Amino acid sequence: MNFSTHRNAMSLHGHANAFSNMLLDNQRMQAYRTAIEKLVTPESVVADVGTGMGVLALFAARAGAKKVYAIERVAEAADLARQNIAANGYSDKIEVIVGDAETLRLPEKVDILVSETMGTTGVDEQIQNLTGIFARNNLKLDGIAIPQTVRAMIAPSDFSHLTHALASSSSIADFDWSALKALRGDNNMSFRMPESDFVPLGSPAILDEVAVGMTEVPVADPIRIGLTIDRPGILRSFVMWFEADMAPALDPELQIINYPGQTRASWSCGIFTVGDPTPVEAGDSLIVSVDTGRRQHSLNWSLRWMKNKS
Repeated sequence: MNFSTHRNAMSLHGHANAFSNMLLDNQRMQAYRTAIEKLVTPESVVADVGTGMGVLALFAARAGAKKVYAIERVAEAADLARQNIAANGYSDKIEVIVGDAETLRLPEKVDILVSETMGTTGVDEQIQNLTGIFARNNLKLDGIAIPQTVRAMIAPSDFSHLTHALASSSSIADFDWSALKALRGDNNMSFRMPESDFVPLGSPAILDEVAVGMTEVPVADPIRIGLTIDRPGILRSFVMWFEADMAPALDPELQIINYPGQTRASWSCGIFTVGDPTPVEAGDSLIVSVDTGRRQHSLNWSLRWMKNKS
């Protein structure tokens, strides 16, 4: 094996590892497959934006779509998708295209846009901007997106087992990291899954809601949201997750939800810890200002809150 061949094989191996957890997430895979099977007809032309290994494109082809465009920006991942598609006998129906969805123009308008560009909070992998631009150029006016709607949820939490991310490692816990903890951004975020049932301190609220493929430009950061404390406790964190409606017109209960406390193979929830845990009482109101960084593929969050009696 020469160097270039070896490097390509290593790249494909890396992509396979990256996608393996997604394949093991049965809720994720079954929700997409069911929605695709409900919506695809023998006349459907489908685009899978961010196809990865080609799984959703294969779902569409198996469901009987007339034509499927599998779009992937990363060449190595596209090569792996081609191999998977060929192994399953759908090379004649699925066309793999390497390119950026934002600039790509397909030779025909599609009936269905499928995308799994959802991050921990649903909106943080540019699904709104990415699918909006692609839809404007390539989706029919009466076209359908899967998922159709994605909501970013937020709730106050008193998780006692959560600590600031910088203090969560025993190997560095004996140092003073106060200067870093004061900075905004990823340092105050954890993806650790709760190990028990999640009971928030207050009712969850919708921080952001995206009509997939309909709106191109995210609302400006920061987003301000009001939360109300329902029971006394210690405010230690804000927890975020998402709810994705896959085909609400046909099946309102067909959703993907990474609610805290659920055992999942892929998405975790986002946990944003409060530097100084604060006692709260029922009736307290919190105004939280969240910088999401949604115009980039990143989670660059800053939480600022204030408490007052309602």
